Amino acid sequence: MRPHEEECRLLAQIVELKEQLQVQQRKAKEPNFPKIVSDANLPTYPQLPLLTPVYQLRAHTSKVHDVIWTPTDKFVLTVGGEGCVVIWEAQSGLIHNVVDVSSIQPLTASATGNGERLFCGGLCANVVLYTNKHQSPEDGYSIYENSLVYEHSGQVSNIHCMGDEELLTTAISDGALLWDVERVKVVKRFEHPYSVVQSLCLSPTDKQLFLTGSEDGTIRLWDVRTPDKPTVLFEAHHADVNCVKFLPNGSNFVSGSEDTMMHLYDLRTDVTLARYIHPHLGAHSNTLDSETSLPQPSDETEQPNSPAVCDLAVSSSGRLVISGCRNSMVYFWDLIQPDECLHQEPEIGPVMRLAMSNQKTALVMMTWDEKSRIRIMRPR
Repeated sequence: MRPHEEECRLLAQIVELKEQLQVQQRKAKEPNFPKIVSDANLPTYPQLPLLTPVYQLRAHTSKVHDVIWTPTDKFVLTVGGEGCVVIWEAQSGLIHNVVDVSSIQPLTASATGNGERLFCGGLCANVVLYTNKHQSPEDGYSIYENSLVYEHSGQVSNIHCMGDEELLTTAISDGALLWDVERVKVVKRFEHPYSVVQSLCLSPTDKQLFLTGSEDGTIRLWDVRTPDKPTVLFEAHHADVNCVKFLPNGSNFVSGSEDTMMHLYDLRTDVTLARYIHPHLGAHSNTLDSETSLPQPSDETEQPNSPAVCDLAVSSSGRLVISGCRNSMVYFWDLIQPDECLHQEPEIGPVMRLAMSNQKTALVMMTWDEKSRIRIMRPR
């Protein structure tokens, strides 16, 4: 076969595959999600697993900006506005170490392993690597030394360790950046023109994929191998996307926004499957069809008592999702029931973080009241 004929054959295959994908996407958009669930005859939850606090973490003298689990789930990191990262033992709720990072005005952090390496970033537009220098118990806390600095163009909003060799960060004006940790060099840039990245989530099944949620209401699926443009662009929300979380299967994810909505997506067909409306907004349908549009932004979404979704936590099965909202409420959702919330619990302040452990055995809830209240919670 001549080279020209081979090219034509391959192009014809590409066109055919694209047409097949478009057909599948159209089919996915046509069915009614609740009807699909009903036809599947899935059982309802026999007993909803609720959460009970086992430890309250008290150390910070200012509001806490972020809560992070180490990859092994042995420690919990809390990033305080006074400039300290406190490392807590998850099993005892006791302080394991305190790291002074006040020079970078911290907002978020990430760690490797059991916290041997700590990456911290914030208002100073840098991410700083602190390396743990072990000391014996008699000498007190192990010391974290400032090792390397990763310079950004603006405030750092998210940090994720991708193993020991790579680091994924987001910052104002930078979009998302993939770093070589040892060389302190940007190896890939994922541009977000005219938009600031608010949230970031790595795929649990494919280390090449990650999601970003932006202040313009869009969500992008990225493949590390093709940084020039996103694999998929979802335009579903009308306000800041505060959180995106993959389900354990890696094919679905949920998002939460300042527009008070939570959405469920399918990456196999690039469609939004369902939307979840928080109870007091009204009982109109949550299913997506051609005649139903999302609520438009209003002044309500900017009020402190608005149910803007600040964070989400996903169960080990991926079926139960917990949403923490700015109106001081926590909502429990069964994803196969978009029309009703299974359970809701009031808190004493806006629920800013719901950090689920990597093994899905515990949850850290952070609420903002007078300062911050941080609790490690387990199912009861």
